[in-house]
Amino acid sequence: MIEAQIDTGFESPSAFRGAFAKLLGQAPGDFAPNARLLADWIETPLGAMVAVSDRHSLQLLEFVDRRALPSELRQLRNRVNGSLGFGRPDPTEQVADELGRYLVGEGAEFTTPISLHGSAFTQRVWRVLQEIPPGHTRSYSEVARIIGQPTAIRAVARANGANQLAIVIPCHRVIGADGSLTGYGGGLWRKQRLIELERAYR
Repeated sequence: MIEAQIDTGFESPSAFRGAFAKLLGQAPGDFAPNARLLADWIETPLGAMVAVSDRHSLQLLEFVDRRALPSELRQLRNRVNGSLGFGRPDPTEQVADELGRYLVGEGAEFTTPISLHGSAFTQRVWRVLQEIPPGHTRSYSEVARIIGQPTAIRAVARANGANQLAIVIPCHRVIGADGSLTGYGGGLWRKQRLIELERAYR
C-alpha cells in the first residue's frame, strides 16, 4: 500500500497521514495534535517528498521512498526532543514554493530557514555543498581539500550521505573522482536528473 501511494503520490492529506504513520510503525492517532515538528508532503516531478518543519525552520526534506527515512525521522525526534504531528508551517510552505520554481528552471536559490543536525565536521561539509554553484559538481576529494582535510574522503562521503535536506543542501552535486554518479539516497536516477536539470542554471 505504501509503495503504491509513493508511486502515484498522495490524493489527500488522510492518505499521506496513513502512509506516513505506517512508515513509522504507529497509528495516525498517535501523532501529537499540538506537535513541535509538523510533517507534510510536497509533490514534485521527481516524486513525492516529505518535509518536516517546526514553526521557525525546515528540519528534514527527503523523497518518500528513501530507505533511511524512517530512521531519520526517529533520530530527528530524539535530537530535538519534540513530538511529531501533521501540518504545513511557513518553512514547509516556503520550501515547496522554492522547489516548484527550481524544478521548472525558474530559480535555484533556496532561502528557507533550515536547521542542521550533525557534528561540527558534518556541518562544515554541508556548508561546502551549499557553496557549489548550480550546474557544477565537485568530487569527494575536492570537498575534502576545500575543508582542509584532504585525507578525509570517506568521512566526507559519510557526511554527504547523512544529509537530511535533499536538494536544499545539494549533496547530488558531489560525484566520484572519475565523474561517476555515486551514493545518492534518493536514487541515482534522480541524481542524474537533478544534474541534468541544473545545466540550464550554468
